[in-house]
Amino acid sequence: MYSLIRRIERWMIFVGGACLVAMMLHVSIDVISKYVFNHPVPLTMEMVSYYYMTAVAFLPLAALERKGASLVHVELVYGKMSRRLRTVVLPMALLASAAYCACAGYAAWKPAVRAMRTGTYAGSDIIVSIWPTRFLPVVGFALLALVLLAKAVNVVRHGIESEGEEDLLESVREEGMT
Repeated sequence: MYSLIRRIERWMIFVGGACLVAMMLHVSIDVISKYVFNHPVPLTMEMVSYYYMTAVAFLPLAALERKGASLVHVELVYGKMSRRLRTVVLPMALLASAAYCACAGYAAWKPAVRAMRTGTYAGSDIIVSIWPTRFLPVVGFALLALVLLAKAVNVVRHGIESEGEEDLLESVREEGMT
């Protein structure tokens, strides 16, 4: 299961990165076209704001929660806890985070379905369908919730070292934070 999640995660990183490059090229071509030929590329604003930015922001979310790293990790209190207490706190925090991400994905689901049913569009001269982008936050949050849940199970089964917790504490010590 963990390897399947990692493969999906890598694919999401690739798609997010490809959208970042496409956004850069699209905006660059639009700027050159606008100032050199006095004719901007149609739908640049719509494509950037609805497609590219949404994909770049939400698809790679799970990659930020890699093994040995954390999207959010508060060391101020956690680093001072005893090892026994950390073995309880870490899985609980991961489960709470997974629940939060699942709720965020569910909250994004209803508007996405509504946009799909009504057929949401954007543009002035040329109209583009934007309802598919409403599902990108759902995908991003769902995958992040799965990664967090898998990490919580891994920590419960194998201990806090399985997630590189000691490496994380050491990196904070090296930065002089503890």
